[in-house]
Amino acid sequence: MTIRNLDFFGLLFVFLASILGIGTYYYLRNRRRELYPYGKWEELLKRLAPLDHQNLERIAEDPAVQPDQDIHWVDTMSPEDIWQLLGGMRGIDVMEKNCSVLVDLVFYVQQWYPEALLIAEQLRLNAREVEWHIGRLKATAKSGRPPADAAQYLQQAVAIYYHMTREVLALYEQANLPGLADLQRAL
Repeated sequence: MTIRNLDFFGLLFVFLASILGIGTYYYLRNRRRELYPYGKWEELLKRLAPLDHQNLERIAEDPAVQPDQDIHWVDTMSPEDIWQLLGGMRGIDVMEKNCSVLVDLVFYVQQWYPEALLIAEQLRLNAREVEWHIGRLKATAKSGRPPADAAQYLQQAVAIYYHMTREVLALYEQANLPGLADLQRAL
């Protein structure tokens, strides 16, 4: 064999090995997606970013959002208070990202608990509504006005998000699924 033939066979081997490696990678990735279409449990929990749950509850239970409930600790909250309790724009971004994770968590449950379909669809609609409110908040911020000018959007988004978290926790509790404690800590 000549050196040209050795070079040719060496390059051919490297090329075929590369093609085989790439094909194996995509096959395994596709198979994992088929087994876990919404991700693994640990990955879903890692995607949840923490928000102060007590502050969310205070905002969501404000009489301006829930006028039919008796609130004994506060009359109403000012827009600046709401903005500060949420954590400003960072809190809004976290809340927006967590909405999609909450929907994925319910779809994850649906694999074993088919009754979760209705809750998943409702959460998907709620997530879209939260995204709409957050879009209005971001548009207000880009226009140079203070975010307090869009307080009704902020308060509604927080109230919907808070109730989404309650629904997800209730679903996990109702289905008696493992990982409820982890989910409570993550939320």
